[in-house]
Amino acid sequence: MKYIVLEGPTGELPVLFPRELLHRWVADRFAPMRIVAAGFVATEPAGPACYGASSGLGIGSRPARDTALLRDTLPDHDTGGLGEGGSGR
Repeated sequence: MKYIVLEGPTGELPVLFPRELLHRWVADRFAPMRIVAAGFVATEPAGPACYGASSGLGIGSRPARDTALLRDTLPDHDTGGLGEGGSGR
């Protein structure tokens, strides 16, 4: 999976989407909201973990901060099939 983090009116909001979509395509759907982070999501034993960067947006992930935001957003760290039997990387 991929993700972006938007700066919303009530705080930062993560958006998850399939690897087949470009970060830029998804980010454009949320204009004019500011994108503050972007990268990829791996499925780890402890739950989803954020890493990497979006070359198309020129924005990197904030691994610890984005992972905490994503885990707080997902109920019970439900990955909903984020990975396919492994790290998902």
